[in-house]
Formats: sequence, C-alpha cells, structure tokens
Amino acid sequence: MELNPPRPKKYCRLPPNLQVPVILKRDDTLVKFKGNFNGFSVVIENEEDMKNVISMGYFGKANFSRSYPQFSQNKTEIIRDRQYERRKDWAKSCPGTKHAKKVIVVPDSDEETEDYFTNLKPEYQIDASSLKETVWLSLEESFFLTNAINCLDIYQEKKLLSPGESWKLFAETDSHFMQSYIPYYYYRMKNWVVKPGIKFGGDFLLYKQGPPFYHASYVVIIDSVDANLKRIESLSKRSMDNVSLTSLNRLCETAGKELLICQIVWPQNSQIDYNNFSNFIIKEILMRRWISTQERNTEDV
Repeated sequence: MELNPPRPKKYCRLPPNLQVPVILKRDDTLVKFKGNFNGFSVVIENEEDMKNVISMGYFGKANFSRSYPQFSQNKTEIIRDRQYERRKDWAKSCPGTKHAKKVIVVPDSDEETEDYFTNLKPEYQIDASSLKETVWLSLEESFFLTNAINCLDIYQEKKLLSPGESWKLFAETDSHFMQSYIPYYYYRMKNWVVKPGIKFGGDFLLYKQGPPFYHASYVVIIDSVDANLKRIESLSKRSMDNVSLTSLNRLCETAGKELLICQIVWPQNSQIDYNNFSNFIIKEILMRRWISTQERNTEDV
C-alpha cells in the first residue's frame, strides 16, 4: 500500500525553520520561555517568546489571529466585522480601559474569493478593548516543551512548576492527558508537527514542516488497548464502532486527509513514568475505504 505524499500549500514564502524552539545562549545554555498555567492551558505573553514558539515547530495557537499572530505595534491591525463587534462588547464590560487603538474592519466572509476582494470596503474604527495577542499552548505541547525539550518554564500563581508537578497538574486538569501525551510525544519525535484535530473530528493532525507549508496529511484518533489488543474502555474517549469510523473516514477523504488510528498498548502495570515510555507500544492502523473498481485484482475476477 502506497502512502500519499503531503500536499504542499501554494504561495508559501516562509523559509523552513527548526522543528523545535531550541535557542542557545553564549554560555551554551538553552533560552527558557515563560508560560503561565491558567486552569486549562499554558499562556505565553512575551512577544519574543511567542515568535520563537510559533515559528520553530509551530507550537500553540494565537488567541486572536487565525494563523500567525500579529506582533507589530506600528502596523494597523486588520480584523473582520464579527471580531470588531465582539471587541466592542468586551470594551463595554471593562469600562476602565484606556488603551484604544485604530483598526481596519473588513466585512465578514469565510471564503476570500475574487468577488470578496473586488467589493471590499474597509473602514477605520477605534478598538477600545485593549486586548493583547498571546499564544496558548495545549497541555501536551506545554509538557513536551518543559520536559522533553527543556525550553519552557511553567508557572502557576507565580510558582515555578517542576516537570513532575506539571505532569500531575495536567493529569488532574484533563483525565485523558496521559493517553494523549504518549502519541503526541511519539509523533513529535518522528518530526511531525502535531496540532489539535478537533476541526476534523480527531485527536491530532499531523503536518510536514508545519501548517504554513503543507496541508495536514493525517487525522489521528487514539485508542487504548491491553496486551491482548482488547480495548480498555476506561481509557477511551470515543466510540470505535464501524459506523463512527466509516463516517470519520469519509470526512477525512472529503478534506483530502487520511485517517490514522493510533493504538496505545498499555502494559499490565499502567504506572506511567513521564521520562520513560519504553514499556508502551504504539501500533498504527491506516484506514482506507476499499473501492472494488479500483483495488480488486483483475486476475481474481
């Protein structure tokens, strides 16, 4: 069975960068980024840290920008009308804000077609919400950066957390964190850029180099099984029946992606050492729809 090659995106002018945000100081120590745990995610607020984390490995998601965050204070921000209306509501709920700025507001549209740009009528408006762009890291991204790469310091209420404390905190925050982190770590170490897959009904999306360069190749769903490959229901968060898998597979086909089932084979002693996953086995199942007219061997007919 041949694997489909990743589909490159058109008109991407960004140069490829490192797959992890590793920056060395003059004394050969790593630059550490700072993130604050807010209850369900880790937020990076420093502008330079945000640039490095986003551009080197494409970790995190900017809280306002659809793709790459906007940092320049001299550039006038361009936002859609629905974003401007939302910011006006936020400004009303926080009347004490004084840092107003000019923004360019363009009409709403989910498809930027030629007609959209022809009839575009941008307007200058005043944004009084005083909202600041930040980058939010998922729990899996945060722990990978703090433990595997050792380039992120995670704080909770101004207290620096150790990797062990972060692991415990994240597991308490998300009951499926441990099951999600093992595949995340596995695919990151295989040089994939791993992003959340909720948009396509999966757990993760796998990109070559990053979202600006290629479309996602795979939609990954996670399944936990024991040594006999029997499903562990207590560790699973989705149905794996035929109807659900077939429906998800058709969705992936429509989006030009492939469905990859990542099975975690759990050992009998399910105690997890976050520094050693050698007792776990990853099995991958690539799901494809069998089309008789395309794949049936003509000699067998």
